[in-house]
Amino acid sequence: MDWLIFLGMAGAIALLLLPVGAQGALKKRLEGLRSHPRGRPSSAGQALEEPFLMRVVVPFVDCLARGAARFTPRGSLKRLKERLARAGNPMEPGRFLAVRVLSLGTAAAALLGLYLLLGTGGQSSGRFLCLALGASACACFLPDYFLSRLIRRRQKLLLTHLPDVLDLLCVSVEAGLGFDGAVQKVAEKFPAPTRDEFREYLKEVRLGRPRADALRALAARVGLAEVQSFAAAVIQAEELGVGMSKVLRVQSEQMRRRRKQMAEEKAMKTPIKMLFPLVLFIFPTMFIVLLGPALIRLLQVFRH
Repeated sequence: MDWLIFLGMAGAIALLLLPVGAQGALKKRLEGLRSHPRGRPSSAGQALEEPFLMRVVVPFVDCLARGAARFTPRGSLKRLKERLARAGNPMEPGRFLAVRVLSLGTAAAALLGLYLLLGTGGQSSGRFLCLALGASACACFLPDYFLSRLIRRRQKLLLTHLPDVLDLLCVSVEAGLGFDGAVQKVAEKFPAPTRDEFREYLKEVRLGRPRADALRALAARVGLAEVQSFAAAVIQAEELGVGMSKVLRVQSEQMRRRRKQMAEEKAMKTPIKMLFPLVLFIFPTMFIVLLGPALIRLLQVFRH
């Protein structure tokens, strides 16, 4: 008899607790039906609701990217991955190859349409063909040009932040932090791309990669001789048991001296760079202002 009373009470409690969740699920279901009175839209309807870029252009580029990556040699694909890593991985290697192919095809199609529209023939057709080939080659290498500019800009930012990074590492290590803890401070204090590179280093170390390999990977991603020197010094100090703070202090002083030398070099190049604007734009206007009235006066004298 007691177990029947126990089961009855348990069932009553379960009935009291269940409707709360059931009512919540039922309420959500009713709200979904109210928002879609004709029923749940089909997958085809959802696809048609997406913009044209997501429905057509992106799948076409992805398909072209897979084909371009399949027929690209491994060595070229590896070098392209390294360049994209130095640029901060703005896109996948396959998509970059697809963009290159699309730019080439777009330039060729535009020039062909212009050729058919103008209807030139004879000797002009040969010149137009050479022009089309040259424009197509330029369009093919245009993505590489923008990628190179992105790499240079990113490396310039990293090189600008590097002396301050070394100072912060040195101060943090002297204050008692480990090297990875000092790197964590760098990842917190500095903006991108310095933050992103050191966060990637910390991620690799936490996943179990040796510190030396992670530092070499950092230097390879950045592609700067100064970062390679810093990584080699830290690896050597760790292997030989030298104090890390002393090594970081020496690296910081060298980087500041290097930055000062680079600033002096740019300052010495400035007069040479200013020579061409002076000759082409400033000197002619000065001659016009100074000699113009005298020439007008001489013309009036010779006329009379």
